[in-house]
Amino acid sequence: MKHHSNQPVWTLRPIVALTLGVLSSMAFAAEPEPTGTATLEEVVVTSTPTIKPNTVKLDPKAPVQPIPAPDGASLLKTVPNMTVIRKGGIDGDPLFRGLGGSRLAITADDHQLFGGCGMRMDPPTSYIYPDNYDEVIITKGPQSVTQGPGLVAGSVQFIRHDVNEDQYGLHGNGSFTVGSADRLDGNLGVSGTWKYGYVRLNAAGNKADNYKDGDGKEVHSNYSRNSQNLSIGITPDDKTLIEAGFDRSRGEAAYADRGMDGVKFDRDAWNVKVARRQITPWLSEIKAQYGHSYVDHVMDNFTLANKTAMMMMMGKYSVKNPDRETDTAKLEATLDFAQVRAKIGADWMEDQHSMRGSDPSNSSLIANTQYLNKHRINDQYFKNYGIYAEATWQMSDKNRLIAGLRRDKTKAEYETGYAGFANVNGTAWQKQTYNLNAGFARFEHQRNDWTYYAGVGLADRAPDYWERNRSAKLNKESNRQLDLGAIYKRDNLQVSTSLFASKINDFILVDTTVPAGQPTARNIDAKRWGGEVEAMWNFAPSWKAGTSLAYTWGKNSTNGTPLAQTPPLESKTTVGYDNGKFSASALLRVVAKQNRFVMGQGNIAGQDSGASAGFAVLSLNAGWKINKNMVLTAGVDNVFDRTYSELINNKESYNDDGGASLQKINEPGRQYWLKVNAKF
Repeated sequence: MKHHSNQPVWTLRPIVALTLGVLSSMAFAAEPEPTGTATLEEVVVTSTPTIKPNTVKLDPKAPVQPIPAPDGASLLKTVPNMTVIRKGGIDGDPLFRGLGGSRLAITADDHQLFGGCGMRMDPPTSYIYPDNYDEVIITKGPQSVTQGPGLVAGSVQFIRHDVNEDQYGLHGNGSFTVGSADRLDGNLGVSGTWKYGYVRLNAAGNKADNYKDGDGKEVHSNYSRNSQNLSIGITPDDKTLIEAGFDRSRGEAAYADRGMDGVKFDRDAWNVKVARRQITPWLSEIKAQYGHSYVDHVMDNFTLANKTAMMMMMGKYSVKNPDRETDTAKLEATLDFAQVRAKIGADWMEDQHSMRGSDPSNSSLIANTQYLNKHRINDQYFKNYGIYAEATWQMSDKNRLIAGLRRDKTKAEYETGYAGFANVNGTAWQKQTYNLNAGFARFEHQRNDWTYYAGVGLADRAPDYWERNRSAKLNKESNRQLDLGAIYKRDNLQVSTSLFASKINDFILVDTTVPAGQPTARNIDAKRWGGEVEAMWNFAPSWKAGTSLAYTWGKNSTNGTPLAQTPPLESKTTVGYDNGKFSASALLRVVAKQNRFVMGQGNIAGQDSGASAGFAVLSLNAGWKINKNMVLTAGVDNVFDRTYSELINNKESYNDDGGASLQKINEPGRQYWLKVNAKF
């Protein structure tokens, strides 16, 4: 395989070497754990049944099957009704209940994340290294107002917990993964704590070559990435925190779904946080945050791919270099009264996107020289102001009411220097202001082992950068949703049901089948319903079984057709054994066929490319708790080497003459992996 790289290989080696050194030292230095007290870290094969209404929580450091997640989107695959649009070996675009992009807010440490690529090469989760975070919280639907505007599908929070100032000294954790396609991951996290502060450092790196599908065909999918994070906290007393954080990540990735690859994914970010707790009996916390992020992205069609002789003769060498600069701020107060806890706050975001690139050239040297000598041209600018209030009222021991309101103003502007502004067709759409409303109310009732809940929610969303690229004349999107559910929990059995029904006015639909030169995004009305059912049963000592069922149905009410990019019925079933020292489990994923599609329609990340066949995939894993500090897990995914592809999937297949057609990318065939987790 021909693999070019703008990054020297050594960027990963220090991480791997240091991780291996720490892990090996802990393996032999740790004392054996007394018999009967060991707790083996469970391999996550399906998410734990929802234990809080409309909320799912994940441990990103836990081993996951299929193969441990190299990025944020891969981790989210364990959540029922969460699908990922495959691009290659990494950087997939997550959708919850068939909705993704700006409809699913992604935050890291309470700061919104955005990618730079105008073609969604780098969704926000591509800059997430799961092992660097302590917890992931998924909120289903418009049932929160604290995570920013436009939560049509919900939100995903990647969270780093505050360092425990009471545990003075040096603490750390690490992991190392090897797998098929020369997969190699390394992660190391270290924190040092003293009386008046702490320092926390995370370093991660991963790489892989092209994977093969079930037919043994190589898929253009290699990647290489690394990341570093530094947090410095000052705690002058037990009620005050001042923290500064710095993030740096670099990467490249080959993509099978398009004619270009991502040869540069550079992100540099910093943030500051000031928090004061226990101020008065009723004012429990005030927190202020500010964050800055800069993404510099380069894509081309020659560095990671072999160009055909015909394409070289036609002068098809091309480079594009978008970038994105985002500033966010948030001020929030937490109020505690006798039976009410409330959060009130305000947030702000300013976002600037620019572009430069080369003209089609007959050599890579000319293309690279050309784009580097060009000035960046601003194309779109966004600014958002938001205020919100959310409260939980504990009405009695059995009843609780949670409600929130939010108001946002989003300003969107096409920059006049942008050549594509000619497609706006009138200055009235150059600058748009969207007034957005959001709110929800959810009632929860507990009776014996059951918790019942019912909620209503609304969320308005302004067209995002990628949608406005396709059409300037777009109205805001408005979701009105009903959520119902029940949770049953006993010592040996957990069951949860989460159902929804929604009507989305002015749903923004991407349609690539329109005539050339016409807008490829428009507003329609849509209806959707579906939900998830999950269960986990400890049916015998050391044994458990779990299952989940997820389904979403969608309709384009304006045209009387199916709503594109809606996933089919899917189930996951697992049976596992864990005696505290050794574990083993099996995961069977079954996906039904999907005949409800509309060719060429979908969202900013993908469009329907035809019906999808049903399939079943079996995966196996085993674990060994070596000692109290170290766990070894191994697995085989797609045991029977099935050849299959997901419905939520599309590939632009380019010919030598530049023609393109929609196809599907096959998922990986049989894969082997081994992961070691350790802590000290």
